[in-house]
Amino acid sequence: MLDKNALSQLQGLKDKIEAEKEYAEGTVKATRSRFGFVVLDDNREIFLPPDEMQRVLPGDRVSIVIKPAAAKDKSGKDQSIAQLEKLMSTSVGNFVGEVVQKGKAFFVAPDVPELMHFTRWLFIPSNARSGAKAGDLVQCQLQRHPFADGKPSVKVLQSFGPIGTPGLENDYCAARAGIEKMLPKEQFKAIEALVGDGTTIDETREDLRALPLVSIDSPNTVDIDDAICAEPQDNGWLLTVAIADPTNCLKDAADLTTLIATRGTSHYFHGLAIPMLPEPLAQSATLRPQEDKNALVCRLTISPDGDITDSSIQLAIVQSKAKLSYQEVEEVLTDGAAHEFEETLKHLNDCYSALRTWRESRELVIEHRPEHRWLLNESKQIDRIEEVRKKGSQLLVEECMVAANRCIAQALKDAELPGPFVTHAGIRRDRAEEAKEFLTRFLPDQHALDFSTLDGFRTLINELNAASDKRPLRSMINRLMSRASFSVKPAPHMGMALPVYTNGTSPLRKALDFCVHLQLKAMLGDTSVNTAPATIFDLINQATAKNRQAVTAANNWLSCNFLNAQSADGQSDYEAEIVHINTSGFTVKLKDLGLEGTVDLRREEEKFSFDKWEMALASKTRRYQLRQWTRVQYQPVEKPRGESAAFSVVEGM
Repeated sequence: MLDKNALSQLQGLKDKIEAEKEYAEGTVKATRSRFGFVVLDDNREIFLPPDEMQRVLPGDRVSIVIKPAAAKDKSGKDQSIAQLEKLMSTSVGNFVGEVVQKGKAFFVAPDVPELMHFTRWLFIPSNARSGAKAGDLVQCQLQRHPFADGKPSVKVLQSFGPIGTPGLENDYCAARAGIEKMLPKEQFKAIEALVGDGTTIDETREDLRALPLVSIDSPNTVDIDDAICAEPQDNGWLLTVAIADPTNCLKDAADLTTLIATRGTSHYFHGLAIPMLPEPLAQSATLRPQEDKNALVCRLTISPDGDITDSSIQLAIVQSKAKLSYQEVEEVLTDGAAHEFEETLKHLNDCYSALRTWRESRELVIEHRPEHRWLLNESKQIDRIEEVRKKGSQLLVEECMVAANRCIAQALKDAELPGPFVTHAGIRRDRAEEAKEFLTRFLPDQHALDFSTLDGFRTLINELNAASDKRPLRSMINRLMSRASFSVKPAPHMGMALPVYTNGTSPLRKALDFCVHLQLKAMLGDTSVNTAPATIFDLINQATAKNRQAVTAANNWLSCNFLNAQSADGQSDYEAEIVHINTSGFTVKLKDLGLEGTVDLRREEEKFSFDKWEMALASKTRRYQLRQWTRVQYQPVEKPRGESAAFSVVEGM
């Protein structure tokens, strides 16, 4: 039996050992092997042995004790080892994957970025399988974390079915990106209660129901954001753009504005549309023909040469007289077809032509390249692909929306309200010196051009477009360009050569436009709404990125399915244009089909060097340049999951 002195010494030894321990927090990082690492806040990586790795999932936030290793690593350094102390949080909640079977047991092989290198299957208890079978793609929820005993389990929330299930690609990619098709019931009911029967008209607004407004859209469009008309005047036109007013129903429900921001936008997949707004709200605001509707109205005075000489914004009651399709309008304007609204459309077309001419001569207009329409079969797979060009009727609507958005942006700027504005800085500041070198090399006459100004940037783009150089100079300079972004402060949109710009004409489909409406209504004295805080734009950015990720993945998947089918029929070689190039390879667009994929030159035996000035990759025997045509061969993939199609260059081309 130990005496008091011995017990005191033992306790002191324990205290000393405890004091010498190094505690830390970090995030679990997986590898393709059974072990992992804990990445500390100071960026140190502490080795996590296989036994400990069994108790955590990639992305987990953990508290650890750092222990010295018994032996040195391969480099001769002492390797510290992480001993798990506590699970702080896990990033694994709902995720997607494929159901696999081993014996009588069922598991899910996760398919999420956080588990990218995670080769471990997660067990599905029999009562949590929800009918899912081996080979099904599913959405799961982590039910039991492995921290306690290394035995995780999951619950199947929904099964998308096996490969070949119609529409699986869209549903799976949406779920993987965290896009919900439906709002939670509680939130849906809250919005439904605010909307009521959707027929309430604010009679205090100006009555503009007599205007000959029409909407022009795709035949299957349900959420009609806008209606337009152009009344001829002695000196030009009075263009009216009436915009749906969904904010009228929500009043000061700021939490619902945040909810809409987290949805970000309506999601348009091939064969599937997921609306941003719940149906009761969208349908109460949509500008259906022959129905009185609350609207936010932009009225612009357009001169004969297309200049916007005056503009105003007001809240009004409107009534769209008709919903016309692009094709219907095209037949009237191009083929002279007789139509009930022939005169209305003629006035709109004249006004559009003037606006377009003005922008083309004094600003910058995006060049419209041919697009490709996918025609799906009953299995929701690509049946065939058609090349299409934008119709004049589509450009007409676009031009009217640009004019309205310019009016909205200027009004917000004049009222000193924090937008949101859509800005574009042109050449990135950190690439300004490269841009000057670019001009010296390829446009020496413009080497002193100040492209940081609107006029200078416009001159730069026009000179590049007109250059006789064999190189694709306009495409080559894109690597030096900034991206468009949101801003609470007014700033130029260099890409359009406009001093200020925003988007406010699609509030049923885009959260940014919805928030712009809140600002406009506050500007007009409507005290029933709360403006969106600046922090909400981060949510919109995140949601927009999720949308882009999901739609791109689904499109890639359908493209690979189509190309797999073509390959099975003996067609795998294609003529293609190089549309993007970097140090590792390039992206190609297939002629006639418009499908894109990548060529990875890192797999080649030859070494390629990248010339940023020529935007070219060259080896001793081959050279590839931006906008060059080449012949490529598709590399079939057994299980597409949304990755870009892979191609190799056909030798001799």
